[in-house]
Order: sequence, then C-alpha cells, then structure tokens
Amino acid sequence: MPLLETDRPSSMRTFVHRSRHVRAYRQRGATAVLAAVWLGTAVAALGVLDVGNVFLVRRQLQQAADMAAVAGAQTIGMAGGCAGATASAQQSAARNGYTGSAPVGVTCGRWTAASGAAQFDTSGAAPLNAVQVTATQSVKHFFIGPARDVQAVATAKATDTASFSLSTNLASLSGGAINGLLSALLGASVSLDVATWQALASTNVRLGDLATQVGVASIDELLNAKASVADLAGAMVSVLSRNNVASANVTSALTTIQAAVSGGAKIALGDGGAGAPGLLAIGLADRQAAASATISALDAVIVAAELARGTSALDLGAALNPSAIPGITLPVSLTAQAAILQPPVIAVGEAGMDGSGNYRTSAHAAQVRVYLDLNLNIPLLATVDLPLYIEGANGTAALTQTQCAASKAASTSTVLVTQTGVASACIGGDAAAKLTNTTSAAQCQQPAKVASLLGSLVAVHVGTHTPASGLNLSLQSQAPETLTFNGAAGDGDDTQGGNANALGAETGGLLGQLISQLPTHVYLTLAGVRLTAGQSDAYQQSVQSLADTLQPILGSLDTVLVPLLQLLGVQIGVSTVHAISLSCSDAQLVN
Repeated sequence: MPLLETDRPSSMRTFVHRSRHVRAYRQRGATAVLAAVWLGTAVAALGVLDVGNVFLVRRQLQQAADMAAVAGAQTIGMAGGCAGATASAQQSAARNGYTGSAPVGVTCGRWTAASGAAQFDTSGAAPLNAVQVTATQSVKHFFIGPARDVQAVATAKATDTASFSLSTNLASLSGGAINGLLSALLGASVSLDVATWQALASTNVRLGDLATQVGVASIDELLNAKASVADLAGAMVSVLSRNNVASANVTSALTTIQAAVSGGAKIALGDGGAGAPGLLAIGLADRQAAASATISALDAVIVAAELARGTSALDLGAALNPSAIPGITLPVSLTAQAAILQPPVIAVGEAGMDGSGNYRTSAHAAQVRVYLDLNLNIPLLATVDLPLYIEGANGTAALTQTQCAASKAASTSTVLVTQTGVASACIGGDAAAKLTNTTSAAQCQQPAKVASLLGSLVAVHVGTHTPASGLNLSLQSQAPETLTFNGAAGDGDDTQGGNANALGAETGGLLGQLISQLPTHVYLTLAGVRLTAGQSDAYQQSVQSLADTLQPILGSLDTVLVPLLQLLGVQIGVSTVHAISLSCSDAQLVN
C-alpha cells in the first residue's frame, strides 16, 4: 500500500512539496505567456481591421476621384469652362460615395507633351483640356489610434479636335464642273451626278479607322505612309462599309474613282513641311489624339488627286535664264520655281495657341507660288543675289476655339482667317523654303545680303538680325475674319470665307508697310560698317507725305469699289474654309 505523507521521511516530504510548488509556478507562467500571446494576436487582428478599413476607404476614394476627374474633363470643353468642369467633378464625387467634409479639390489645366514628357500644365496655356481632382477624407480607426486623413489624386484629359480645309479659289458644287476637274486631275473619265458629289462632301472618315485600314498602328505611322489615290479611295470604301456610316452611292462613287485611276503615283499622307506637301497637316503635340478626328471623303479625294498630279514646284530656270539666250553671253543666272493652282490644305488638330504663341492648327494656301533667285556677277564691280518669293491669291486660317455641347448642332468650332490676300512678296535668306509652307502666312524670317559692290567694299542688305526678318510686303485684307461653324454636317454653314474686296484700304496698308520697313530693312554697309539711318530721313519724310495724301483717297475708293464688286458678283482674293468635322473626345484617365 502507498505510503502516507506522515510515513515518508522528512527529506522526501520536502522534495514532494517543492515539486508541487514548481509545477504550480510553471503553470502560472505558461498561462501568463499564453494570455500575452492571445492579447497580442487580438491587438494585431484589430490593427489589421483598422488598416484594412483604411485601404478600403482609400480604394473607394480613388474610384470616386477617378470618376470625378473624368466627369470634369468631359465638360471642360463646353461653355462653362473650368467652372462647369469643377461643378461636374464635385457632383460626380458626391454621387459616387465621396463623404469628405469639404468638396473635392479641382484644378483645371492642359495635359501636354510639348516639352517632352507628358505633364499636367497649370500655367494658363489654352485651351484647357484636363482636370485634376484631389479627394481627402478622414478615416476613424475602430480600435487603435486616432483618425487619419486619406487622399486620392486623379487626372483626366479630353482633347477636342476639329478639321477644316482652306482653299483660295472659288468653286461651285455642280456635277459638270467637278467631274471635269477630277477627270483632268486623275487623267481618267469620272462622271457622277450632283447628288453623289454632295453626299461625298458630307461623308467623313475617321483618321483612326483609316490608319487601321492602311495597315499602320498609329497616327504617326499614318502620316509617314504613302498611298495612291486608288489606295486612298479603296481604304475609305472599306472603312465606310465596315462602319455603315455612308450610303451605297457614296461607296459606289469611291469604287468608281478607285477603278478609274488604278495605280498612279503615291503621295505622302502627312505634311512633313520640308519636302512636297502631304494630304494632312496635324496640329497636335500628341498627334495620336487626332485618331478621333475625321476628314471629308470629297476633300481627301480632290486634294490627293491634285498632289498625285504633281504640285511640287516646276523648275522654270531653263526657260527664263537670261544666260541661255542664243547668241548672247551674260554674267547672269536665274533660278526660278513655280507652283500653280495649289490644292486645298487640310488641317486637323486642337484649337488655340502653343507656348510659343503659334496656332496649334493652321493652314496656308495660295493659287500661285513663285520663287526667283537672280544672280548677277560682274567681276570687280558687282555681285547680286536676290532671293524673291511671291504668292498670288493667298490665305491663312487657324483653328482658334472649339466648344462641345450635348448635341452636334450646339457644338461649335471657330476658325480665324488671319490673312486673305491678293498677293504678297518677301525677300530673305529663307525665301526658297516658302514654296512648301502650308501652315502659316509666308514671311521671310532671315535677312539676306542681296548685293556687293566694288568687291566687298559696299554691300546692300535686306532685313534685320534682331529680330530676325527679311523684307515682307502684302496686299491683303486688313481685318481678319472670324468664322463660326456648328458641329452638324450639311446644314448650310459648312463652307464660309472672306475676301479682299476693300482694295483701297488694302493698298493704303501696303504703303504703310513700305514706309515702316524700307528705312530699317534695306540698308548699306561700307567696309562692313552699317551706314547711319539718318541718311534715309529725307526719303522717309517724302514717302510719308505721299502716303498721308493718298490714304484718304484710297479709303474713299472702297465706298464705290466694294458695292460695285458685290453687284457684279465678283470677289477678289478669296479664302474659302470648309469645316469638315468637330470631334469631342471621350475623357480618359492619364494619371
């Protein structure tokens, strides 16, 4: 039988007592450790719940900010501008769960890649095309710590683009006239009725769809591509047929044109500026944004046909060179180039000016362009090098504003005809480059030394170095014209224009240009030192007196001349703008 406690020796009793005490102590320690572990686990779990709640709120807040930025960008191009975009963004945030103590912060600006990397520009550049929304919300912790602020930032852009064509010739849309024009350009017979031509004029093709059909991946690749008139017509047929946006007679007409001119020269689809002009001039820093813009099928065919026919400058030097006269030897040579009946220029892009003060989307056209470079060399006596550029029936237009609304009829694009002229001329070191200019008014911007006398002792210079300029003169309308088009095609306002009928005032303006430029832009140097301007004072005063006398007379001529021209149905120096499309871009998140 087991021993009783009292039967055990005292040493054993002491050992047993100590063992029991140690076991109890150990059990109490294990319980404390276990309690501490469970407490830490509970605290961590509660912390995870708080952290998870913060992340959930931040995610919901970012979603609300994203949707608010998109809503603001969708309306920033409308009449309300930044104020309207701010209201749209704040209302969208509230509808999508934002519960901050203050409305979301909204900043309007431009999303641009003009300086390289894309960025949100708030310096005031116009037009505004982007909205940045900052949403802040206080999140209370359920278990641990005080409340904390959570912030979300979103930026969205919506680039509205428009396209228009500029021509400086009058044309009526009649079947016989346009059939004859296109047949002559294509070198093949084309016969369509008036209704078909009108349908072609009101049918637009999206550039993004055209790029896909041509087989390129971007607008940049489209502008670098080349295609014949037949290729272009076939591509438009495929796009229009696939999208079901054109009537059967439109696709049939394009198919007829394609068959009539199978093969043929390939033209550049983009205007590179340095060589022969191309079909399109894109005025966007991010040219991919033009994917949603459209061009008129009729304009595209006619411009492509004129380019394929060959509008690069004709070399007239062999026919006009004085040194080539039989039996006569002269120390004279002449470089002469001319472009006759230039096709309309199609411009696609965004409205307004860039940071350098240049219009983002503009077009320049002229019916006649002539470049002359007269060279005369008489040893030890005189050397002449006169680079002269002349335009006839010229015009320049720029897209200044687009305003989108809920309907196409309420949306508008504004084109400023900055120049409508009878003729212009300039002398300068860059005169030859003006033959291929299709974006801005022809202005020589480099001075030139046009003559050296007695070796190099005396020289005649044209232009100024600061600022750099040549000598520029033009007979043109003195008042730019603002043309406003709605976004609906075929409703009567698609084609508008301006003229230079006020020839009296414009001739007075030409005199003013002569008075202001000749004393400062034409000067002599003696042994490299410029002669003082005081030597031209007498000349300037006499010319000024003559101009003061003629100005009232010339101005009064307009009161008789303009009504007479209108009565006769005559317009002189006409710029015709055809508004092709206005594309209000869907907003997209960019940051």
